[in-house]
Amino acid sequence: MNNDQSQHDHAKKGRNIKIAVITILLLLPIVFLLVKFSKSPSGTVNEKAVNTAAPVIDIAGFENAVKTNPTFDNYIGLSNAYVNSNMPGKSVEPLQKAIELNPKSAIAYNNLGVAYTMLQQYNKGIEACTKALEIDSSFQLAKNNLNWANSEKKNVVAFLEKQSQTPEASRDAQFYINYGLAYLKIGEYDKSIEAWNQIFKYDPKSIIALNNIGTAFMMKNQVDDAIAVFKKAVENGPDDQLSKNNLAWAMSESAKLKK
Repeated sequence: MNNDQSQHDHAKKGRNIKIAVITILLLLPIVFLLVKFSKSPSGTVNEKAVNTAAPVIDIAGFENAVKTNPTFDNYIGLSNAYVNSNMPGKSVEPLQKAIELNPKSAIAYNNLGVAYTMLQQYNKGIEACTKALEIDSSFQLAKNNLNWANSEKKNVVAFLEKQSQTPEASRDAQFYINYGLAYLKIGEYDKSIEAWNQIFKYDPKSIIALNNIGTAFMMKNQVDDAIAVFKKAVENGPDDQLSKNNLAWAMSESAKLKK
């Protein structure tokens, strides 16, 4: 546990100006899931609590299982494979599919809470874990994960309160990147955008600010606004791969909405 916490602290120290939000969302603190499969889609079905520090997972096997047999258990298995491979962002969609199939699954909501908390979307993590406990009030893992998400949010709120006391003359681009990121973590997307807009005072063509603002728009489901901002990021930095990836992400989500 101490080793995992040390890694988490180290990751927090590295979240600085040179990287944009999408890059720094994937942290791996100690989390717990209720899983359906112990090893692979072909393994014996069992339910048990596991630490996410797991060996290499056969992700392709889980993906194939969902493709050929999109059952609740297979969606849960795929989502766990993604989380255990430190790809919580990819686990969200399978979990949402699992919830569509079984809206009364405390397991799926708990695991969704874990994924969101790993992604530092603490409000969503709290909401999902709370839903799990509404379904099963005795679910201890959901209680643990809810406490974890609430604790992380509390730390962010304390950080924001401290930062708000910083004199204007002492603020710089680094300050506003961290300030906006903190607001993003607790779902205050408009305030995160407001903070990141301040970066343009120091760098009028900041690719970092544009990528972060676009990400906030995506969180608000304002996909067209996100596309416009990501296009500007690509225009300002045609060789920046993150900007290209973010634009492709937004365009993909836009296409889904038009179906």
